[in-house]
Formats: sequence, C-alpha cells, structure tokens
Amino acid sequence: MTEQPTRNVRAQTFWGRARRSGTLVSGVLLLAIIVAAAIAAPWIAPHSPTAQNLTGGLLPPSPEHWFGTDQLGRDVFSRVLFAARTDLSLAFAAAIIPFVIGVTAGLVSGYFGRQTDWVISRVVDTVIAFPFYVIVIAIAFALGAGPAGIVVAFALVGWVGYARVIRVLTASMREEEWVRAARGAGLSHAHVLARHVLPNVLPQAVVLFMNEVLLIMVAIVTLGYLGLGIQPPTPDWGTMIAEAQPFVTTKWWLAALPGLAVVVTGIGLSLTADGLGDALRVRDAAGGRGSRVVNRSPAPAIPGVALARGALRVADLTIRPSDNSSSIGLVRGISFAAVPGEALGIVGESGSGKSLTLRALLGSMPAGVYVSHGSAETGGRVGMVFQDPLTALDPLTRVGTQLGEAVAAAAGSEGSATGRDRKHERTARVRELLALVQLPGDRIARAYPHELSGGQRQRVVIAMALASNPDVLLCDEPTTALDVTVQREVLELLRDLRRTRGLTLVFVSHDLAVVSTMCERILVMRGGMLVEQGSTDDVLHIPKDAYTRMLLDAVPQLPPLASDTSAVPSSYASVVPVPVPALEARRLDLSYGTGALTVEGVEFAIAPGGSLGIVGESGSGKTTLARALVGQLPLTGGDLLLDGVRLPVQRPRELLRDIQLVPQDPASALNPRMRIGDALGEVLRLAEYSQRDARETVATSVRASLARVRLDPDLASRYPHELSGGQRQRVAIARALATNPRVLVADEPTSALDVSVQTDIVALLQELRAELRLTLIFVSHDLAVVHELCDTVLVMRGGRVEEQAGPEFFSHPRSAYGRALLDAVPRLER
Repeated sequence: MTEQPTRNVRAQTFWGRARRSGTLVSGVLLLAIIVAAAIAAPWIAPHSPTAQNLTGGLLPPSPEHWFGTDQLGRDVFSRVLFAARTDLSLAFAAAIIPFVIGVTAGLVSGYFGRQTDWVISRVVDTVIAFPFYVIVIAIAFALGAGPAGIVVAFALVGWVGYARVIRVLTASMREEEWVRAARGAGLSHAHVLARHVLPNVLPQAVVLFMNEVLLIMVAIVTLGYLGLGIQPPTPDWGTMIAEAQPFVTTKWWLAALPGLAVVVTGIGLSLTADGLGDALRVRDAAGGRGSRVVNRSPAPAIPGVALARGALRVADLTIRPSDNSSSIGLVRGISFAAVPGEALGIVGESGSGKSLTLRALLGSMPAGVYVSHGSAETGGRVGMVFQDPLTALDPLTRVGTQLGEAVAAAAGSEGSATGRDRKHERTARVRELLALVQLPGDRIARAYPHELSGGQRQRVVIAMALASNPDVLLCDEPTTALDVTVQREVLELLRDLRRTRGLTLVFVSHDLAVVSTMCERILVMRGGMLVEQGSTDDVLHIPKDAYTRMLLDAVPQLPPLASDTSAVPSSYASVVPVPVPALEARRLDLSYGTGALTVEGVEFAIAPGGSLGIVGESGSGKTTLARALVGQLPLTGGDLLLDGVRLPVQRPRELLRDIQLVPQDPASALNPRMRIGDALGEVLRLAEYSQRDARETVATSVRASLARVRLDPDLASRYPHELSGGQRQRVAIARALATNPRVLVADEPTSALDVSVQTDIVALLQELRAELRLTLIFVSHDLAVVHELCDTVLVMRGGRVEEQAGPEFFSHPRSAYGRALLDAVPRLER
C-alpha cells in the first residue's frame, strides 16, 4: 500500500503560526508603530528636541506642545520621539555583540562538553556571581558615560544569559538521533553545529534576544537616570525622567510621559518575544500524541435511550478538523456497539481513525478536531490507557503522588472525610491500586517514572485508569513499545482485570496477533471508515474485505515452537566460522562510566552480505551494543574488526561512514528544520562530491537516493513532519546509505510502524542487501521480523550473549531464556 504524506501543513509553517498568534501580531504592530515613530522623528517632531525657550518653560500639554515643555522650554513630545530613536537603536546595537558571543559559547560548551564545558561554565559562573546592575554600572563608570561604555559593558556581561540557556539546549540536542547521524556520516563538528544544532536553538536564542533588548533598554534608561548613560543635550528617556524629578508633584507630565513611553515599548518587546517563541516552535503536523485536550464533552448521545453499565454505542460518528480544512472527515460515519463485559478490538493502520474513535468515547477530543455528527456513548465510568506510559506520566512527580491525584479526581466531592482521614483513605487507595496491577506498593509509590521499567510504567498507567472504578477500559496501543515478555505480562494483567472486575475492554492496536488473543470481536478501520467487523474467528479465517486480507497477509509468521527440548535436529544449519568476516566482535565490553559493565564479553562474526539479528528484552544491552558498533560509544574492552582490520577507539571520518545506523524512531531521526533533500544532500556532497561541484549534480543524486528506497523523488522538497512514519523511515535508510557503507545497523526500525509498512521496510532491506551486498545487523524485539530477515540470531540478556544460532533457533532454541522469548510471542492462528 502506498503511504500518503501529510498534506495539510500550511498552518504548521512559521507564517501560518505567526498569523494565528494574537500575541505576536499585537506585539509586532505596537513595536512597529514605536520604531516607525522613532525613525521618522526628524520629520514628524513639531520642534527641535534641543531648541530652548527659557520664557516658555514648564508649560502644560497643549495643541502647540502636545506633551508640554520642560524647565528649559524644550518640547517634551519631540524629545520623547528622539529619545525613542536614541534608546532603541542603542539597545539593539548593544544586544548584538552579547548575542553572538553567548550563542557561540553556549553551542561550543554544550556540544563538546567535558573540559571545554567546564572552562566556559566557570567563566559564566564568575560573571553571574556579581549583581547585574552593579557590574554594568561599574564598567560604564570605568569606561566613561556614553554609548561606547554602554555597548562594551553589555558585551562583557550580557552574553552569559545566552550561554547558559543555549548550553543546556545544545547538550540535550547533542544526543538527538539526527545529530548522531550527522556525526556518524563524517560531517565536521563545525558543519554539525552550523547546519544542524544552530537552526534548532536559534528560535530560543531569538526570543532571548528580544527579551535582552528589553532588559538593555531598561538598563540604558536606568543609567541615564543615574547620569552614566546618554549625556545631554541628546534626548534620552532616563535623563528626561531624572531632570523631571524636582517637578514630579507639580508638573507630572515631565516624568510620566517618558516613563509611559518606556512601559509601552517594554510591552511591545515582551509581546513580540512571547509570540516569536510560539511561532518559531516546530510542531508535528498531526498534532502528536501529546496534543492538548480542549474539548472534554462527549459526542452527543441519542436522547431517551439509556445504556446499561459497561455497554457502549457509537452511531454514525463523524469527526472533522476544527478549521474545516478538509471536506472529508477524519472519522466518517462509523457505527458499532459492545455489550457489558465484552472485549472489542479495533485494528487498522495509522491514520485510520482508531485513536480518535477512542477519544470520542472518552469525551476528550484532541486539539484541532471535533465531533461534527453522530454519537459515542458509554454506560458508566470510562478509563483510558494511553500508548506511551513515559509521556503519560509526569517525569517530575512521584508515582504515588500522581496516583493520589487520580484517586482524588475520581472521588470528586464524594465522602465526608476531611484532613488526615482523607489523606489516609487516599494512601490506602493508592496501595490498593498498585496491588491490583501487581506492583510492590511502597517502593513504586516513592519512585519517579524514569526509575521504573517500561512494563512497570505501563502498569502504573493502568492503575491510574482504574482509579475511577471504570466500567469501560479503553486501551490505545498499550503494548506497542514493550518487548515480548513484558507485553505478555501486561496482556495477562488486562485479561485478569477484565475477568475479576467485569470490565468492558476496547483494545486498539495495529498488531493483529495481539488483538486476536485478547478480543472476541474485531473492527477493521481504514481511512476513517469501518470496512469490516465480526467475530475474531470470522475476521481472521474468512475475511470479507480485501484490506483485511492484506493486513493479515502482512503479519510475519514464526515457525511452530517445538515441544521437544532435546537437541537441535541435525538437518538444521549451525553457525559456522567465517573466514574473513565483514564485521567481527571479540570479547566486547561496554560501560557508561559507572564502572559496572553494561555489555560484557559479546562475540560474533558476520560474513560479507550476511545478516545478524540481535534480540532480547528491554535492558538486555541491544541498543548499547548497536551504538558501540557504529562508533557512538567507546569500547571498555575487546576488539571490533571491519574486514579483518581492528577499528581504532577514535575512528576517523572514513571509518565512521563504513558502518551506519538506522535509528529506532523515524520521527527523531531527521532534523525537523531541514528539508529532506538538504539532509541527504549534505551527506552525498561529503561522500561523493567536492564543494565545487554543481548543485544540480547533488540534486540528481538526492533524487536517485530517494528512488533507491522506493520514494517519490519530489519528496526532497518536504520537511520530515510532512511525511508519514514509513516514509521517514525510508529517508533515514537513504541517508545511512548515502555514505556507501559496508555495514548497516538497524535499531528497531519497524517497531513504530504498521504491519503493512513494516512489511514494506523489511522487503526494502532484503532488496538492498542483495543489490548493494550490504552486511546487515538488525536489532529488534519482534522475533517474527528477525526470523524473516536474518540468517543468524544473537540472543542477549543482562548485557551477555545467552545464545547464538542460525534459523533453528526459532523452532528449537537451546536456552531456556530463548524459549521463554519465543513462547511469549502472540501468534496469529489462521
């Protein structure tokens, strides 16, 4: 099936967001009026700002002198206009130098870290140790009053604010997949900083710049008030306020009107800074799974027809975008029902409307969509288990506190207990919920989400959903991010909860094998429509719709697991020694600097053009090993050989390009601010061409690279958020292939994809192996995909190799752990 890129992206551009931002529009308009008045001051000022009239001093506002006159008879309105010209131009000029210094220091400090970061951070701490205004006044006093002293003072002091913020942003961005990929492609540090990191930190830096202009303008006014800023007779708001101080009680306009000009200008700068921050932020065109909930009302119910507790009913449900950008609904007239206690599965590919249907049943539509027609009703209370437990939990709040808040929200105003009794009841309920999901109460309640495993976090999310004693439990892809053994635990928990509590379960997934083991009935959705529904047996064995048959055919299958645990049949091929391996690991040890080994004693050898699958539970060391193979992590011990030659600890660019990584998450694998063609072009230019070659030559190679991974070459002009997940994954593969590597390391490249897209990616990798003679290392917890793609399997557990085998592993595993992995895989019986 051909995936379609996202089309409705106009509102996601900078200009689209800017036009919709009332804060930015009002701030820019206000600031534009002030700047225009300052620029046009020589032409619109009714009088000279320095012309004195000693006989006309201290006149009140009048048609001739709109703001009155000062003690020397000078026109206050003219002086306010010229002071805006002076103070704003000096504020912007004084902000440029610290902006450049601070952003550069922050980039270098955050990107290189270690000694470089330590030195720059100590300089920043030293400057920050002194009060801001004290040090500025001291520098301005030492250098002399006037513009030069002000510019130098802020150049020496103002850069530290940029450096601290940009350092933190750069340090976090340094570990992003697209930054790792750029370094792995052999691009220089300067290129990575200028083309990848800087454009992504620049929006925040621009916001800081606007705020810094405001700060400097206020400081200029303050210095002028103290006599250390702009010197008379040049008009300056601070000087005007200082000169008006003796008359503040009798001639109010002399100080109030320049002060009002400062306040209005400050408001304009502040609004512009806040609006720019929103407009420059890159958002996913689809809104992302973390979209803010704005509509908590359920779809309209059918009047006069009550539902039994635990039942649900959807009638002619239609969901549309709030901006009516499409005449076709995101969900189009679907209808179905479930009886109390039933388990109903909803399957389909991304964009089919599964999750939106659940949100309609929950009564919490995401931002940007609404129920335009039909109804979605449930009988009784509803709970929901979201897909990613790490984003569903507050990372800064202990688990017990979050569960307690859920308990309090569920209780509402019920009960008469107050104070200590209410707190005791809440604590007891939290322990009860944790016990219900089979978690040790006290330890888990004290933990933060990052201290728990993926399975534990998912159990906590289920406990939160159960806090309201729901009659209907909605599960949106609750096991997609889990390995097979943890997935089995979570599925068994849901089955047990359904059996003991009589829950009605609605289970959304793109994994038909999982749904088939959980549900009695299945609904199949495509493009917002319901294409088929029926009992699980009927849908799996006698599907009526061609799309359903395509989904079933796309599910990878494992061979039957032999019940006999005796020796492997001799007919199976064993792993044989390779004369000259393409890649060989000898007793590899890895650690993260804590002293304890994360990966220990790993050995393998892959023949040229061969494929090795690395499998195991989360935390087994699979991804750590993959990153070490591509040079992102240093080896603690052992040797890694490429074509029989030992790789050095610090690999030169040429060797980095020989082993390339395809990361797990296609959304984070590409720079969000770089077009697809530019992301591929920079690698191709480095790998194949000199900087003097014509742009058309690189553009041709970009189109050829996209065609090689079966993508439309016209996608080169698009941004990553305009592509589907499968398209982004193909682009990530194309970028990895742009360096002409000999070994391709794919880290969970299909875990976030639908079954049909997953099938396409697997087929693509198989074709590329044959076409380019690639050696492939495939890291995954999906054993069926590994079986389909790989010649040999490396089974890891706790950082060690538990078993290494050929195809015989999938039916006759030698280790008990390998058998447990295979036994935990849901199988689709057709």
